[in-house]
Amino acid sequence: MDILKKIVHILSYVCYGVIGIYALICAPMILGSKPVVVLTGSMRPTYNEGTIIYYKPVPQEEIAVGDAVTYQLNEVLVTHRVKRIENGNYITQGDNNNTEDSKPVPYSAVQGKVGGLAIPLLGFGVQFINEHMWVFAIFVAILVAEFLLSNIKSGKISTSKKGHKDEKEK
Repeated sequence: MDILKKIVHILSYVCYGVIGIYALICAPMILGSKPVVVLTGSMRPTYNEGTIIYYKPVPQEEIAVGDAVTYQLNEVLVTHRVKRIENGNYITQGDNNNTEDSKPVPYSAVQGKVGGLAIPLLGFGVQFINEHMWVFAIFVAILVAEFLLSNIKSGKISTSKKGHKDEKEK
């Protein structure tokens, strides 16, 4: 039982660490920024795959040529740089792409302007956990086990306390 307790205790520290990392990743959301994981190399070398970047909704007049914006394209979010503005639409291009994107981006599709905060590599872990929710279930099971095992009293402890109390009463 002691070995099981030690293993679960160590695993619980891993879980607390992951929870702490998630809390740090989510902290900028308090200020209105939203995290997104870079999945492709189109914005290299500025943002490599697996980088977590943050975008924030801004008024249309705050988006200028040279800004990186995150916009909705069908079912996915894309982050590319504004190359030109034509008729109120943004002509975008990935930093690592040779050509501009084929369709202009209307302001209504823009989710926000990318800020300066970027966390390299952590996005791989976030993406994995988001795509495999069973990992979250394992974390919960480990933390529940840690709670239960830390509150189980062994027979020796409860017996000796009880016996000691009885001797004092005599």
